[in-house]
Amino acid sequence: MSRIAFPFLTLSESAVTATSWSISLNESEWAPAGDYLQDWDPASSIRLRRQIFIDPSIAAADLQLDKNDLKFFASVRFGTGQGRLPRLVLGRESRVLEAESWMVDFDIEVPGEALSTVLDLSTRITLATSISVPAPLAPSRIGDQLWSDRVRVRLEGEEPRFPIEVGDIQALLGDAVSASAPWYLHWSPRDWSRDFHGAMRLYLNSTHIEFIERIEAQDPMMIQMLMADVMGQVCERLITDPDVNDLFFSAEPGSLAAQASSWLRKAWPGKDPDFIRSVFDNRPGIFRASFVALADLGD
Repeated sequence: MSRIAFPFLTLSESAVTATSWSISLNESEWAPAGDYLQDWDPASSIRLRRQIFIDPSIAAADLQLDKNDLKFFASVRFGTGQGRLPRLVLGRESRVLEAESWMVDFDIEVPGEALSTVLDLSTRITLATSISVPAPLAPSRIGDQLWSDRVRVRLEGEEPRFPIEVGDIQALLGDAVSASAPWYLHWSPRDWSRDFHGAMRLYLNSTHIEFIERIEAQDPMMIQMLMADVMGQVCERLITDPDVNDLFFSAEPGSLAAQASSWLRKAWPGKDPDFIRSVFDNRPGIFRASFVALADLGD
C-alpha cells in the first residue's frame, strides 16, 4: 500500500485483496516471486501472475462514494534496470474493476533478453470514472491513485551477470596468438555509460573441451580465474581513463562504469581513484591479485 499522503481519500488495506506475485521460469512450476530469481539468464522466459479483488462495500466507505459510482482501473507496469525507477519500461497492462466484476487477474509474459539486473513490478488502482458531486475528501477525477504496491525481483544477485557462450575464437580473432586462449572477453572501453549486461560477452574457446566442462560443472577455481580476469581488464581501463574521477563518482547506476567503480571500491574501501591508480602504476601485481581475491566465490 502506498504511504504517500494524497489530497483525497484512498483505499484501505481491508478494501483491497491482492495476492502476491507468482512466477514461472521457463515454464516451471509456479512459485512465489521472492527477492531474487535464481537460474535466470537472457534466454529465459518468465511468466508472472497475480489476482486483485476489491470489496465494494469497504471501498465505498473508504472513499465516501456511492457504491453505484465505483469503477476502478487496476494497472501493472513492468520494467527493468537498476536505480530507484526502472531504467526501461517494458510494458503496461490494465484491467477494469466495476459492478459484478470486482476481481481481475494478471498473467504477464516477460522476455528474458529484455531484462537486466532487476525486474520491477508496479501495481496501481486508480479511479476510472469522474464523480460529478463528490464528498469534500472523496476522489473525483479519472486517474486519481487510490492504492499501489511495488515489487522488485533481483535477477543477478549482488554482481550482475553478462552473456557467456562457447564459440570458435579463431573465427573471431583470426590467426592471432590470442585465438588459442581458453577464453576471450569481448568488450570496448569507449562507452562507459552502456548497460553492464549488454557491454560485454565472454567467449569460451570451443577447442578447450576440458576447460568448458569444468566451467559447466561450476568449478570454483576456474570461475574465480575467469571473474578475476574480467574484473582486472575492466578496472585497469577505468582507473587509467582520463575521466576516471567523473566516472568513479558520478556513473549512471547499472552502467559499465558503475560496475567497475563498485569492484574498485570493494578492493580498496575508502580510497579515491588517485590512490588506486598509484597501486596500478607501482604495484601491478598487487592490483591484479586484489581481483583474484575479490573473485573468490566464498567471499
